[in-house]
Amino acid sequence: MELLDPLTLARTRDLAWLSRHIAAGVLLGVQHSRRRGAGLEFQQYRSYQPGDPINHVDWKLYARSDRYYVREAEQESQMHVCFVLDASASMAQPSFAVPELTKLQYAKCWIATLCWLLQAQGDRCSLLVLNDRGIGRIPPGQGEGHHHRIALELQRSEATGHWPGAAQLQPLWAQFEPRSQVVLVSDFFEREREISDFAQRLHAAGRPCLPLQVLVEAEQTFPFDGELRVRDPEAPGSSELDARSQRRQYLEAFAQAQQALAADFAARECPLTSVQVEEPLADAVHRFINQHSRVA
Repeated sequence: MELLDPLTLARTRDLAWLSRHIAAGVLLGVQHSRRRGAGLEFQQYRSYQPGDPINHVDWKLYARSDRYYVREAEQESQMHVCFVLDASASMAQPSFAVPELTKLQYAKCWIATLCWLLQAQGDRCSLLVLNDRGIGRIPPGQGEGHHHRIALELQRSEATGHWPGAAQLQPLWAQFEPRSQVVLVSDFFEREREISDFAQRLHAAGRPCLPLQVLVEAEQTFPFDGELRVRDPEAPGSSELDARSQRRQYLEAFAQAQQALAADFAARECPLTSVQVEEPLADAVHRFINQHSRVA
């Protein structure tokens, strides 16, 4: 079975199982690198060669891949990575190419995969799932059992409502430990910079916020023609427009918004990673890791 096929991501409800299999493939291409800015640390793996010390073989990776790999330059990690998932209504947007796959489902699979990679190297992970209808939380922990708890919380999360207001977020600020690293997963569709301001506040408090933007391909290309009904999932009502006449205006406005969002995070040395749900998940995880390597 092709684990990276979009339909598999859409239909699989066992995120713990799926993420372990995807992570095994990602590990083979991940290399530790040093660059300026906030980020995550990963080890380098290579094929076993005769003469390599047997205690350098990664037996967990062997159990998943049935091949021998050596872990190079293993380093102690003391990170706590908090995944913050935007579960507002806009994240329910499905792909036009694969209608079964939504932005939220793709984000769930992506978080579960990166969480498995982090716990495999000994880091602690936590989870916050945010919308104004309720907040899901898994406190910091590590190990396979903890990864399974995070996967279960992700599985039962639904996209609804809006980003939480200031009063709902207030109790959460104490949850971010002094040395915690935040990974913010959202489509960054916001009304008054509420999501960007959340990231800015974390940065000001010394908690770097690494952004992953999840989009569907049609949001970037606007491949529509004729009459089009547009509905804001987080507001009542809809409007009709002629897609052909609005295409240029939409694409220009979208490009400007993307440039402003990317510049905002670049100024904090936390580059924006934008992915499409039609993109293979392993590629999206790998690209994010390459952009965010821990400071030496």
